[in-house]
Amino acid sequence: MACHPHPIMVDIYLFNPEHDLALAHGAHNYTAPPFARQLRRDLRLLPSWLARAGSYIAIPDDCPIEEDHRWLNDHQLDVNPVPLSQIAELGACRIHPWGWDSTLRYQLLQAGVLPEYLPTDEQLDWIRRLSHRRLTIAVHQALGESFSPCPVELDSYDDVMVFAVSHPGCYLKMPWSGSGKGIYRVIDPMGDNHVPRWIDGALKRQGSLLCEVGLDRLQDFAIESECIDGKTMLTGYSVFDSDFHSQFGTGRVAPKEELHQFLLNQYPGLDPVVEKVLKALDVIVAPHYNGPLGIDMMLYRDGDGKIALNPCVEINLRMTMGMVTAAMGNQHALRGNFMITNDPSGHYRALLK
Repeated sequence: MACHPHPIMVDIYLFNPEHDLALAHGAHNYTAPPFARQLRRDLRLLPSWLARAGSYIAIPDDCPIEEDHRWLNDHQLDVNPVPLSQIAELGACRIHPWGWDSTLRYQLLQAGVLPEYLPTDEQLDWIRRLSHRRLTIAVHQALGESFSPCPVELDSYDDVMVFAVSHPGCYLKMPWSGSGKGIYRVIDPMGDNHVPRWIDGALKRQGSLLCEVGLDRLQDFAIESECIDGKTMLTGYSVFDSDFHSQFGTGRVAPKEELHQFLLNQYPGLDPVVEKVLKALDVIVAPHYNGPLGIDMMLYRDGDGKIALNPCVEINLRMTMGMVTAAMGNQHALRGNFMITNDPSGHYRALLK
């Protein structure tokens, strides 16, 4: 049954964590690996923290919907689960996925959603182009001053190896990947036999690598924002820890003002830099994209021992774990530390402690 125009638009949220991998693939026929499919199933209700009251969460057809109803009720979340194959029956819809890509658009068309409720191929092409990690270079350059070393994009094996040898502790990043996947921290390129194979494979799959100097990391955080009608609007902050390979570890859940003050206490000059970054995104991203946008930043200790700022480590044109923690702290007045765990049975769990 297809969506039909209706005066009331229904909001439908959907967790598709394989989004970044689908962007790397590029076509609409991407098949996610088992770990990504497991993550999508296990954390299917994660967007409910971000969802508007009265909206719906699209879940895989084989998930226990009564169990999901109980979980949502227990957490006092005014959201309704609906099997993916039935979302078209809800009528006119606004769909809010974790991230938009051609594979998801195809899946929704197969589920009966009409094209007018989905982004066009041109819009999806812009999302894919802007999701390339070279966007961070454009933002660094647009700031007009140097806060931290700017990443460089290299497309030859020899050039990447020279960079890695010259910068022990550097990060090599595939153009499209997420949540720490596709990132290699190189400590000893000549002594690590895996490094040459990883570089060679990454270049063959994605054509280039973003190479970044390793910094003395003090604090990871992000500016959560949204692009609306050509403007990039600040919506919140997230403060988190990441592991050796830059994978999300633990996110701090607290009110927006408290997180903002925590960051200002460490780096008093933050706000003017954030304003510059948002203005740069007004020019580079906002004319071509409407939706959530996360800008990862980092405080680090420079060569003089002073606290410095990397104003653009990553940019995500999608929902993020930081947006989830920000919503928990602001919309739901929760506090604590949020994390994703993998239990002995191989299932993923989202926990707030």
